[in-house]
Amino acid sequence: MRSRYKPWAIEYLKNHTENEFFLDDQLEEDKINKFISEKDTYLEIGPGKAQFILSIASKFPDFNFLVIELDHSIAGTALKKIDEAKLTNVRLIAGDFYKLSKIFKKDLFCGVFLNFSDPRPKKRHEKRRLTSPNFLVEYAKILKDDKCIYFKSDNDGFYEYSLEMFKEYGWEIIYQNEDYQSSESDFDAETEFEARYKAEGIKIKRLILKKNKNTLTEVKEEK
Repeated sequence: MRSRYKPWAIEYLKNHTENEFFLDDQLEEDKINKFISEKDTYLEIGPGKAQFILSIASKFPDFNFLVIELDHSIAGTALKKIDEAKLTNVRLIAGDFYKLSKIFKKDLFCGVFLNFSDPRPKKRHEKRRLTSPNFLVEYAKILKDDKCIYFKSDNDGFYEYSLEMFKEYGWEIIYQNEDYQSSESDFDAETEFEARYKAEGIKIKRLILKKNKNTLTEVKEEK
């Protein structure tokens, strides 16, 4: 679903930087590295309105949580929610994860959350899917050994594609449920849309995938 352009959110993003590591290429790398080094840190790509990350951050104050959002309207909306929550263990970057991943050190994060990512169903958009090979190898580089990707989706086609890619790139499936209920996991929280999906009878697919010695860190050459 395409998000609406919100001028107020753009302005908010520009004018409220206490919980933000700046925009795009204007990154405060020293602050990012300090935040990540303080505690075990988890990364969410695409926070929506930040309900998930704020819920899980409040449950686990001994961890830090970093969110990255490309769309500045969504990022501004999420940042306002983060500011209002007054949590000290959540920060946001408004930018492109794929570009940002090049500046992150290897073996940095303790987990990556992919919650209801845009399925981008058109074949020509495959490389922009957050579970396409070019993204999977970046997750493998920035995740510590034996740490996990936490994946949820309501979209059958995207789930099947993602499952295939995870297997192909050597991720170990340690949890798989095609009718997931949030109460089944302590280390999870509902997104703003998740309860609605369930009420509408849409099944939530969840995977937890661990990085191991077989996980690939380079994209395979096309045959």
